[in-house]
Amino acid sequence: MNCKTILKFSLLAVVYCWSTEMALAKERYPFNSKKEIKENLTEGLHDMFEVRVNKNVKKYISSYLVRGKSSTQRIIGNSTIYFPIFEEYLAAHNLPNELKYLSIVESHLNPNAISPSGAVGLWQFMAPTARKMGLVIDDYVDERKDIYRSTDAALKYLQELHTRYQDWGLAIAAYNCGPGRVDRELRSTNGTSFWDIRSSLPKETQHYLDRFIAINYAMKNYQFYNLRPRYPDYTLQMTQVQKIHTRFSFSKIAKLTGLSKSTIAQLNPSYRKEIIPPNHSGYYLVLPVIGVKENWQEGQ
Repeated sequence: MNCKTILKFSLLAVVYCWSTEMALAKERYPFNSKKEIKENLTEGLHDMFEVRVNKNVKKYISSYLVRGKSSTQRIIGNSTIYFPIFEEYLAAHNLPNELKYLSIVESHLNPNAISPSGAVGLWQFMAPTARKMGLVIDDYVDERKDIYRSTDAALKYLQELHTRYQDWGLAIAAYNCGPGRVDRELRSTNGTSFWDIRSSLPKETQHYLDRFIAINYAMKNYQFYNLRPRYPDYTLQMTQVQKIHTRFSFSKIAKLTGLSKSTIAQLNPSYRKEIIPPNHSGYYLVLPVIGVKENWQEGQ
């Protein structure tokens, strides 16, 4: 069998497997019906804004549950790290639990994510907005990558936007493109909801709510599509956080705790030079619950 024939059969096999997986997914839990999609979203999402299921929502659902299955399995696994923290802050701010899924739309739960426009972190803050919300960005620290500080800042910002618009659809759109643009389109169209001004917004924002609806559906129903979460190591799932006020290098932390510098760096991506600088208010240090030497702080 020559190379062309082998390549032809290989391509046919890939197409067959993909089409078979698509068919099986639809058979297990069809998402072609707008009614079925709406019925299988959380009640909390319906309470937030008018949910519209269009062709883009269905396209994004397919991208999360079929075409992007591997990526979604990683996201579901990583949610064990981030969602408990998000949920704690959401409860403290008395905000809808569904907002935790916005971080998936923004960064796919990657604290090191950087957009082409320069937005950084789990919640994809641009530097001016981050600083406005009290996050530190300097030579040593970028708190846009700090899970605790960035989450608190993102939820405070969303809360401000909701207070401004009294509508979660508009607040979420403004989180993406900025309140100035949303205000301008509301004035020019006399609209009162996201759907009224959607066609006037930047292209990314036009589809932002569609993606948010789709990931809400995907995270609630992934098990019906035979997705298996790819869980991270236990050292990343089970962590403890404390405040450090004095200068502390990752090398010293590694020596005192018995952890590797790579583990410390993975859990603390906000420190640019593997150094926690001194700060009277303190910076967060995240460490595993398991595998840390007892009483390691006595050696500080």
